[in-house]
Amino acid sequence: MFRIGEFSKIAQVSGRLLRYYDELGLLSPDFTDHQTGYRYYSAKQLPQLNRILVLKELGLSLEQIAQLLESDTSTAEIRGMLALRKAQIELSVQEEMMRLRMVESRLQQIDTHGQIQEPDVVLKSVPTQNFLALRDVLPGMSGIRRVVQKMVGVVPTVVGQSNLGYVTVVLHALSFDPEEMDVEVGYVLTGKTQPSVRLSEERTLTVRQLPAVTTMATLVHMGRVTETHQSYGPMANWLERNNWQITGTVREVLMQLPIEGQEDSAMVELQLPVSQMGKKLGS
Repeated sequence: MFRIGEFSKIAQVSGRLLRYYDELGLLSPDFTDHQTGYRYYSAKQLPQLNRILVLKELGLSLEQIAQLLESDTSTAEIRGMLALRKAQIELSVQEEMMRLRMVESRLQQIDTHGQIQEPDVVLKSVPTQNFLALRDVLPGMSGIRRVVQKMVGVVPTVVGQSNLGYVTVVLHALSFDPEEMDVEVGYVLTGKTQPSVRLSEERTLTVRQLPAVTTMATLVHMGRVTETHQSYGPMANWLERNNWQITGTVREVLMQLPIEGQEDSAMVELQLPVSQMGKKLGS
């Protein structure tokens, strides 16, 4: 029998970790002297400790490890846990390989051009969002701008600014037509509101859900809203180089509306649902 300090040296783990495993019921002392409070471990407990350490190294949670240590855990349950962990590791490897390609691309640009020319595209997931909006075919950017200006003047007063996120434009048209743009314009909601808001005699905003997107390629455009096309080009080149394809409806999030008299002060996040080439399409 070994006291906790001696056992920690033999097992090459800290005494604090042994106490923690004892608290969780993963590995309790073989014997505890109730008079002195000393904890004693047996050499026969080393295999169980090693198994805990190996499972932890595999990335399993302590809760999962506790379940695996139970004698009544079935082989199917063990296989299920390990299969899940395998999938998590594979996804992590894919993400790290993508980051590696991005780093390599930037290094190559520095070596070739003396500076980084790669656009700062960020891949992220977007959750389901409540969207107070209207859909219409508008006469180009000027038509969209008029609707946005009307919304900004009406909606915060009716709904309350604290319930509103960013103004967002969803581009529904299958192809670009500068004279007739099929768009949905509205506010992403951060709080509760009534199901509809009257914008004018002709137009009413209603609440619907913008669907979640697992992988959204995003790029922040700084400058005039009418010049977002200048950012779409580099973004498209980046997607093509990195083997991504657009799989859903494009969104433009107006993170900062242009200040009056300073049209180049806007900040727009371009959002494109994407998936890797060869994978099943979907957003």
